[in-house]
Amino acid sequence: MGKIMFKSLAMTLLASVVATAALAAPMQQAHQIDILSQTGMGSKGWFVTPAKDKDWEKWHYAITDLDHDGNVELFKAKEAGLDGAPYIQCEEMDAKTLERRWGVYLTGGSDYPDLFSAPDSAKNPQIYANPGERIYYYIFDSVKWQTEFENTTKTYAVRLVDDLLIDEFAIKSWQLSGYDGTETNHYYLPGWLNSNTENHTADEPPVEIDKSRYDNLLQEHLGGGQIQQGAIGWMDTKKLFTQLQEKKSFNMLWDSYRAFK
Repeated sequence: MGKIMFKSLAMTLLASVVATAALAAPMQQAHQIDILSQTGMGSKGWFVTPAKDKDWEKWHYAITDLDHDGNVELFKAKEAGLDGAPYIQCEEMDAKTLERRWGVYLTGGSDYPDLFSAPDSAKNPQIYANPGERIYYYIFDSVKWQTEFENTTKTYAVRLVDDLLIDEFAIKSWQLSGYDGTETNHYYLPGWLNSNTENHTADEPPVEIDKSRYDNLLQEHLGGGQIQQGAIGWMDTKKLFTQLQEKKSFNMLWDSYRAFK
């Protein structure tokens, strides 16, 4: 009888410890994603419907954890197309309120990146990671074509620190300059990075640099962390719209989260 009572008491204490730990830790990711699957539609929903934006099909969505804190985010990017404006946003789940919160700031530079102008970069960004200091930068390219023979690529570092912070830190211009296929490249340091004052302006002109420095701007700008290969599980927008309307989007969101790294 004594052994039975001791075993019962031990199980009760273990259950209490587990319950306490669960309260202290972030919500399980499946729970967070379930909430997201139920809050996509409506006036306060995170999905941009045709009623909210006639260009709703230009929006893309993925489930991420950009700051690696256990609270998942709804990562959103709008492609510019030929005549539109790009935009990115990140809505993170708040474990205390069970609601989404977000803010986005251009902390270096004057433009939002057009992530889907460089699809490979959008799907597989580089990651600058310094886990000891809880620093994670996701590195994306944004390409703007001036003509079919010339373009400009801007490289951005994106990080989540309560709000989404966006830094432009490298620029490359490319031109096909001859019928023989000759290519010309020029490399630049964005004006804000070249500023000697704290109160730099967004329109300071870029400064031309050599390729060697351009290739090392990531380490120069961000420091001595490790550079890894990441992955963003972007979802098909039209299919996601249908799944949300039919209240069947959980698996799609979960698969997106599983693809993230």
